[in-house]
Formats: sequence, structure tokens, C-alpha cells
Amino acid sequence: MRRGEIYLVNFGKRYNSEFGKIRPALIIQNDIANRTIDRVAFKGVSVLPLTTRLSEGRLRVRIESRDDLHHTSDICINEICTLDFSRIDLSRRLTVLTADELDEVSEKLRRHLSL
Repeated sequence: MRRGEIYLVNFGKRYNSEFGKIRPALIIQNDIANRTIDRVAFKGVSVLPLTTRLSEGRLRVRIESRDDLHHTSDICINEICTLDFSRIDLSRRLTVLTADELDEVSEKLRRHLSL
């Protein structure tokens, strides 16, 4: 699992405005944490969910359908969350962001978090 890869993630039951169900999500946490996740007690992984409900906005990054990502989707920058590692289906990587796409996600995430 590496930063910039998209996998299916079980977000569980939807609660109010939170994302729910099994859906694609972008691994956003750094690769040092990703490589050592099997050696730490807290196995949280920071992800950004994707949605096929496309809309324009400063907190979205559009990813066209490709590889095993079957629908054009938006990465929802403002919905960053940390879930247990066991919620990620690592058996099939859906796709990987290009360097330009990951740069756009990083820049929008920095602006969203005022970093």
C-alpha cells in the first residue's frame, strides 16, 4: 500500500453526512507509515473517499475512469478520515494517481487544512 494508490475501503454504515458503504478511497498518508503499519499497535490509515456524484469545487479532484476504477470519480478532499487498516481491501489496487494528480490533491489538502 502506497500513497497515491486507490483501493476499495469499507466505510461502514453511513452516519449523517459521513461517507458510508464500500467505496474507492485514496491512500493519502505517507509511505513511511504505510510500510511500518504491520509493526505498530495503532493501525490507522488516512484516506480520502471517492464519489461518482461529480461536482465542481475547490475541494474535489476529478479522476477519469481507468484501470480497475470503472467510473469517473471525484476525490473528496474535505472528507479526510483515518480508518483501521483492516477496512482496506488490498487484494486489488484500482488505480494509481499520476504525479500531477497527486500534486493537485496535496495542494488542495494543504489549502483545506490551512497548512
